[in-house]
Formats: sequence, C-alpha cells, structure tokens
Amino acid sequence: MSIPEGHIERMGRVTILKLGLAALSGLLIYLAFPPADIGALAWVGLVPLFFALTQVRPMGGLALGFVFGLCFFLPFSSFMLRYGVDTWLISAVFQCLFWGLFGLAATAGNGCLHPALRALPMAAAYTLAAEIFRGSIGALGFTNGDLGYTQHSQLAMLQMASIAGHYSLGFVIAALNAVLAQTVLAIAPGLLLRPAVNPKWFAHTAAKTALAVYVLLLLIYFWGMLVMKADGHETGHPLSVAVVQGCVSMSKPTTAEDIKRSLETYLTLSESIPDDVRLIVWPETSVPHPINIDESYMQRIRDLAIARDTWVLVGAPELRETGKLYNTLYLISPDGELTGTYSKVILVPFGEYVPHRDKYKFLERFPVRKFDFTHGEGHKIVEVDGHKIGPLICFEMLFPHALWINTRMGAEIIVAATSDEWAHGTPEIAQHSYTAALRAVESRRYIIRAGTWGISGIITPYGRFLSPVADSTPGTAWEDVYPRTELSTYHRTGDTPLLLICFGIWFAALVSSLMSRASRKREA
Repeated sequence: MSIPEGHIERMGRVTILKLGLAALSGLLIYLAFPPADIGALAWVGLVPLFFALTQVRPMGGLALGFVFGLCFFLPFSSFMLRYGVDTWLISAVFQCLFWGLFGLAATAGNGCLHPALRALPMAAAYTLAAEIFRGSIGALGFTNGDLGYTQHSQLAMLQMASIAGHYSLGFVIAALNAVLAQTVLAIAPGLLLRPAVNPKWFAHTAAKTALAVYVLLLLIYFWGMLVMKADGHETGHPLSVAVVQGCVSMSKPTTAEDIKRSLETYLTLSESIPDDVRLIVWPETSVPHPINIDESYMQRIRDLAIARDTWVLVGAPELRETGKLYNTLYLISPDGELTGTYSKVILVPFGEYVPHRDKYKFLERFPVRKFDFTHGEGHKIVEVDGHKIGPLICFEMLFPHALWINTRMGAEIIVAATSDEWAHGTPEIAQHSYTAALRAVESRRYIIRAGTWGISGIITPYGRFLSPVADSTPGTAWEDVYPRTELSTYHRTGDTPLLLICFGIWFAALVSSLMSRASRKREA
C-alpha cells in the first residue's frame, strides 16, 4: 500500500524529535573530545543525526546540520568565552554553516534504494563539507573538531592517516555511523520515510552493509597493529632533543618584569637538561619581546647555547626595520650564532591580526589585539647538525598542508612551538595538543612539541607521545629522534584521491536518487 504524496511531504518536515536527534548527536560528538575524551562515542555518536537526515528534505537537512553544529561546537569552543560571549557565538555560528551545508548535501542519497548508496553519500558529504571544505578556506580555515582527532589514543586506527590523511579517518568514522543509521531505519517501528523496496530485503542488505564496514575497520585496525611494530625500532643516527615548558603567567599588557621572569624560567629549566642533548626547543613567544633588537636578551640565550654546546630554538617576536612585527622562531648555534629564523606564515585571524582593521572600526569593541603580526614570507627549513628541521608555530599544526610543504622541502624532523597561556585551564590545550599525533602519522616524522603550558613532548612517527610534560606543569623532556627523508603516501598524494572518492560517491548517489524518483513518477 503506497503512502499518499501529501502525507510523504508532511513526514519529511522538520520536527522537534528530529531536531532533538541532531542535538543529541552534537552532544555525543562533543563528549568524544577532551575534556571527556571518550573517543569511542565518535563511532556511534552521529547515528541519531544520520537517522534524522533520512526523514527530511534538503532544507530540513540544512536545519538539522546547523543544530548539530551548534550543539557540538558551542560547548567544544567554550574556551572562546575568554574573548567574550560575542566572539564565542560569532565563531560558533560561522563554523556551524559548514555543518548546515553538510546536512543539505547529506540528503542526496535519500531517494536511492540500496542502503550503501543511501549511507555512503552522508559520510562523503560530512567529509567534504564539514571537514575538508571547513579546513581549506584560507585564513578562516579550521580543522579542530574533525572526527579523526577523537582517535588520537587509538594508534592502530591512526595509521591510516599515513595513507590518506586525517580526513580519511573521519570518513570511515562517518561511514560506520551512516550504515548503522540505515540499519536502524530498516528495523525501527512506526511510519517512516523508507525506500520503496521489500522491507526484509532492505533490512538484510543494511545489516550486510554494516557488517562489511565493520570488516573493513577490522582490517584497517589489524594493518595498523602490524605497522605499529616498527615504532621504537628506528635505524640510523639519532639526534638528541629536548623541550622546555615554562608555565609562566603574563600580565596584560606584558611588562618588563614578565619578560625577565619568563627568560629566567626557561634558562633555569634548560640547565636541568642532559649535556648530550643537541637541540633545546623553547615554545612560541617564550621570550615575549623582540630579541632581535635587544641584545641583552639575545646574549643570555647565546650564553646558554655556548655553555652547553647545543643548539637552541627560541620563540620570540621579531621587529624589523620596516616597523612590521613577526611571530618568529630563532635558531642559535652552539657557537652562539643566529643561523636561521622562521616567521609564522598561517596567522590566527582576529587573534594575531585583524583583516582590514582600518575599514571595520566596529571590530575595536571586541577583545582583539591592538596591533597586528605580519605573515611570514613562506615556510622554511633550518639545519641542526646537518639535519633539516621543519619549524611550525601553534595554529599551523592544525593544517595538514603545512607539514606537507615542509616535508616536500626536505624536512626530516618537525618542530611545533606553541603559546597556549591564553587557554590555560580550558580543554583547548588538550584538544590542540592531541592533533600533533595525527600530524606525526600523516608525515611519518618525529614531532618536537614545545608549549608554554602544555602538552609538551616528543611524538613518534606513529603518533605515540614520548615523555610528555603534563598540562600546566613546568618541566622538560628529552628523547632521541631519528631524522626521516622518505615521504609518506599521504605526503606524496595529498587529499586529492579522497576528494575524488568522496565527491564520486556523493554524485553517484545523487544521480541514482534522481533516476529512482523519476522512475517512480513514471510508474505512478
């Protein structure tokens, strides 16, 4: 017995229940990230949203996606409250536009008859709109909150990032959620929008599709376990490195006493590092003063490098003759010479600079800096004992392409220096820190992570943290790292293969859905 078209139209409307399911998914995915950090929830947390999306038209999908985004991103980005409620809400609403776009696109396969053609387009739409597009829009790009980051401690699963990047891990997480949602649709009681096929066939096929995805995930997991056996069995000549985490509170604005206290803290902590360490890394702006124009501060660092016969990489502002200010890392040799610098290329919009500050005076009422940092000229490689180091600063570690550029330039080791005092006491420190595990696996490089407040340490090319210095705890850590020259599969191919696969799946489902609907209309 067929359902009247008018009744189908009413069934496809957005209801309080469907909005509630979207909100529930948002909260579940939030719990998959720090502070709760229940990564397993990511594998089922999207099921309520994806189920609700099977019961709406495209504009309804837009609404459900947006509600999901709000219920996830508002609590996830609560650290933004330190910059005011307005800033927090504006940033959250902007990010939620991408989840709304996902919801709009996710309904493309609802007219298909096969569960796989209905489920996989949802996963593809999530990856394309809510992750790849959201993270690739230039200065406003943002990847924090991507599904792959929830698995930072599941090292076996993480290994697939070396093949297709962290977006691929997000895709398989979304795919499992999507096929589970189709299975729920097949067995759920009540009058629902279901494909016009034999219910038993649909239920059996949905279950088989879910089983196939589970088998695929098991294969990925066991492959990752095999790959992980290489972790800790490096060959070649290591480079002994150390990180220093000072946890120095700063006044606003920074005073001369703050600068002196910070410098003394890092110098003192560095004295506890073993003599055989060849590179000591201080965090971003660990000396909150342009040391290139103040020789007294620079000389103290030179003295440290000479006395300990080691290289020192220091984060501090750089004021050039042009009057422009840069966020810079300075490399000091064991002879006390400045041998290289790197100025941050990817700056935080509204955090480190305000776009078109002169044109938009209303921005002055928000808690933004009264001055702008200037973008660095480009990514650079610096050398330590003949080894090529790829330096990155803070926000840049959220973007896979930043490491892709560095390894293509020959970087054998990655340094990530970050200043996170502003987020002290919030989950942002853990959220940001754990992204380094994905970057290490993607690049198959050791990452030396130095944070002002945490979490500092050395991450292996397989995503394992070595000797982490806990959040908000002053301290040091040192390990041997092994320079690597080979490129991972992901750093050879980039995101293009995954982009083509996801778009191909989504487009094929859209065409199939339109053809199915046209066929049903002709039969009617």
